[in-house]
Amino acid sequence: MDKLKKIAVASLGCKTNQYEMDALAQSFRERGFMAVDAREEADVYVLNTCTVTAEAERKARQMLRRFRRQNKEALIVASGCYSQRSNLRELADLVIGTGQRDVLPELILNALGGRGPDTFIPEASDWTRYEELDAPAVPDETRAFLKIQDGCDNRCAYCAICLARGPSRSRELAEIAREARHLLDLGYRELVLTGTNLNQFDNPDLISVLEALDPLEGLARLRLGSLESATITEDFVSRAAALEHFCPSFHLSLQSGSDRILRAMRRRDNREKFEAAVCRIRMAFPKAGITTDIIVGFPGETEEDFQDTMEFCSRISFLRIHVFRFSRRPGTAADRMPGQQDDQVSLERSERLRELAKKEAEKAIRERMGQVRELLVEQCDGEGRAWGYTEDYLHAGVQIPQDGPPPRQGDIRKIRITGLEGESARAEFL
Repeated sequence: MDKLKKIAVASLGCKTNQYEMDALAQSFRERGFMAVDAREEADVYVLNTCTVTAEAERKARQMLRRFRRQNKEALIVASGCYSQRSNLRELADLVIGTGQRDVLPELILNALGGRGPDTFIPEASDWTRYEELDAPAVPDETRAFLKIQDGCDNRCAYCAICLARGPSRSRELAEIAREARHLLDLGYRELVLTGTNLNQFDNPDLISVLEALDPLEGLARLRLGSLESATITEDFVSRAAALEHFCPSFHLSLQSGSDRILRAMRRRDNREKFEAAVCRIRMAFPKAGITTDIIVGFPGETEEDFQDTMEFCSRISFLRIHVFRFSRRPGTAADRMPGQQDDQVSLERSERLRELAKKEAEKAIRERMGQVRELLVEQCDGEGRAWGYTEDYLHAGVQIPQDGPPPRQGDIRKIRITGLEGESARAEFL
């Protein structure tokens, strides 16, 4: 490049998307680009898109148009899941999907020089190797996401991600350990293993990754991203409980509390299996925090099905429930199903479930009042409070005492839960 080009990167969607965009941003800097904020004028804009919902796709189109308004002469690049499934050439100058993104810096340099293709989207179903992309350090962060898996073989009826990311591929254990060591050397205290479907990690298995990382010097906490109940075997929980740094927080993806709807969704789960997994967790980890995802308004969902979901969520006592309204995804089985719900029905059900989720979160905090936890300090606000997450993933704020040394970002301090503050906990340092 004759002169330093300004590049702005942005990401929509999941933690895996953010991990990938952080890694790409680092590769751009290594090629001589100057990183700027996506709200500023740049020579190149790169957006890592999401296709989970129609709303995510709408946001992607909106951002691409905004980039064009910011600089009509800029090179606009769309990458990621939405790009893999839809032609975004009317909004972007260069379109790349979810694979072989290690060539993206070269494609951008070629495009700036007037060379190379304007679309680079290999067929997702052909991918057999894990794509190595190392995420760099992010300033002012204490928690790092470490991607170990990509793709999914499940083909759930509502989900387009398997179509966008291809079959499951697992990262080599040696590469996982190498990047974990690098992240710890950068000063991160907590590592969160992430992927499209961690449950399908098979190189050799998920618990072996935890056991390999747990002894690393400098590691304070080790967490897992989203799981399914089939992963939570007696062997898994007993081996996880023996680890020094494993955090007892489990995000178990449920999606519905109705067995009939779970079958229609083509989920490999039911209420009995899910509840058995929760029981195993709580036997091994009495202080565990369990969170979940629920989709409301799935085709054919009746009021009785929805009540089954409400009742089951109350019975499990989740720490947090992420509520999503069903979104039709072209190419999925659910898009072609009869019994598509009226928007008002799914909106009303989502509001009712969110109200229940709020009550369950408050109940979980009340049950923990008086108990001692460890807080990883992530930030200190202007009101004299330190904020962070406990080992069981409870968000807590603690008043900083006037006497004694103040907590610093990255410190792990013992706290006692004393009350509620919205959907977060109030606590005191010990």
